Amino acid sequence: MDLDQTQLLADRLRSDLARGEYHPRERLVESELVARYGFARATVRSALVQLATEGLVERSPNRGASVRSLSIDEGIELAEVRRELEALCARDAAEKATDDERERFRAGLDAMRYASDSGDVHSYRQASIAFHENVIALSRHEAARRQLAAIRNHNLQRHFPVAFQTGAFSDSSHDHFEIGDAILAGDRDEASFAMRRHLDRIVAMLQDYRPSQAQPQPTS
Repeated sequence: MDLDQTQLLADRLRSDLARGEYHPRERLVESELVARYGFARATVRSALVQLATEGLVERSPNRGASVRSLSIDEGIELAEVRRELEALCARDAAEKATDDERERFRAGLDAMRYASDSGDVHSYRQASIAFHENVIALSRHEAARRQLAAIRNHNLQRHFPVAFQTGAFSDSSHDHFEIGDAILAGDRDEASFAMRRHLDRIVAMLQDYRPSQAQPQPTS
């Protein structure tokens, strides 16, 4: 077994899960994965075992592998952990970023502002993803980075699409600019507070969605 090939495929599958290429409970058929990614069947099987140990995939003797579906309580817990870790990263980013890094960060913030003002939803979403990744990178907090990467692999929007359609992110752009301005100013306390308030929107959104998950499902 080529462990490097297994790790390479596991990384690609993990990335595709994070981007929402697969939906919860979707079967991961080995022969289809072989055709899609071009790896040997033994490598595919080994990569699926690895992702199962990370809680991203479920394997059963009769049905093979499938994308694990999160419960709403698991989703809320992941959102809560993300909130605290990114608040920590925002605090450290405000303190540790160099002058050159702040200028590059400012350029990204300007691009986000332009996308928001022009109503370019796709560009804004891409800029938002880059914003959070940049904050984490600027923090130089390696343990937080690893944990946040694992959380992002679950893609909460893919698991709970209805919850993310509630419009609770109407102030998202304002939040980003407040966080960014605090980091640029080196205000670690305000950066942490603003990030926690921003990500608390996700927690609240999922908490509001939880009662609907507890209702009996209609029968056909």
